[in-house]
Amino acid sequence: MRLKAQLTVLFTLALAASASAQDNLPFYEEQARKDAQREQSSTFSSLEDEKDFWYDQVRYEKELKKQHSTAYRAYMEAKRIAYSKHAEECKNDCTHSDYYYQQASFYFTDKNDEIFPKEAIDGIVQVASPRIF
Repeated sequence: MRLKAQLTVLFTLALAASASAQDNLPFYEEQARKDAQREQSSTFSSLEDEKDFWYDQVRYEKELKKQHSTAYRAYMEAKRIAYSKHAEECKNDCTHSDYYYQQASFYFTDKNDEIFPKEAIDGIVQVASPRIF
């Protein structure tokens, strides 16, 4: 439960920062890198703690998208780059949970109708295909 309280405080602080830093995109890029690093190195004492952790992260990103779409795009691009670098460094040496890989796949595929280049995730190559409108 302590983890949940800490995440709630972080979530609240991040939302407060978003209100005061509306045009401070470097803030969001740095926050994305920090979040990615925390996500890649987190360990959880229970499945419930991990589930809460990822739920809070997704909620933060949805709120950011709703409140400030430009900041959201900067945040998500920085997050994608951070996850890409981690996947490249990690190769098959890292072990992450299913929740982690599910979220990582979102960072590689969610790009506001733009196409990502080829990305490697834990030895699996994902190739973005053009969207047909």
